[in-house]
Amino acid sequence: MLSSAFFRGPLVTFMSPIDDLLLGKYDAPMIKNGENRLRALTIFLRVYGVVTLIIFVPLIVGFAIQTPLLAEEPRGALNWMIWNGIQCGREPCYVPPMLFIIHIVWGFFFFLAARKPLAYVSFLSFTMWAYLFHGLLMTAQALTHIGTQWHRFLMDIPYEFIPALVIVITRRFSAKTEGP
Repeated sequence: MLSSAFFRGPLVTFMSPIDDLLLGKYDAPMIKNGENRLRALTIFLRVYGVVTLIIFVPLIVGFAIQTPLLAEEPRGALNWMIWNGIQCGREPCYVPPMLFIIHIVWGFFFFLAARKPLAYVSFLSFTMWAYLFHGLLMTAQALTHIGTQWHRFLMDIPYEFIPALVIVITRRFSAKTEGP
């Protein structure tokens, strides 16, 4: 998506209905001006960076040492924190640790973006869309197995939607601070 708030080229300026939302046409009343939005985003990014590292560093360590706490069969005490166990049949599961590493890197980038949000606009845009669609996919998957995956609506799915929502609400700071 080319957004006039984040892309100004000599040939193209494109506005979509989503841009109206992102640029504050439908303003969030609690965060009115650009400086407050930027401050709120900075605080959020730091807090979310800490939360991300607290969640995903222990998970990757648990996978590395193959702790039974994460096992699917027999059910480990912390298995609810992951989508499947540490074994996929007779083989180790490869996808969960890859996702853990991606989220750990994301956690560190949250700290970098908190230092200079305007320098990380592309990262924040990517984060917003990636978290939104990851959350939508997780919602669909959890709904297809609601009997065993209902708890995803208490932790995993909100974890994905919250950054997307906060970035949408605070994103208007860029449009206010950029020139025409």
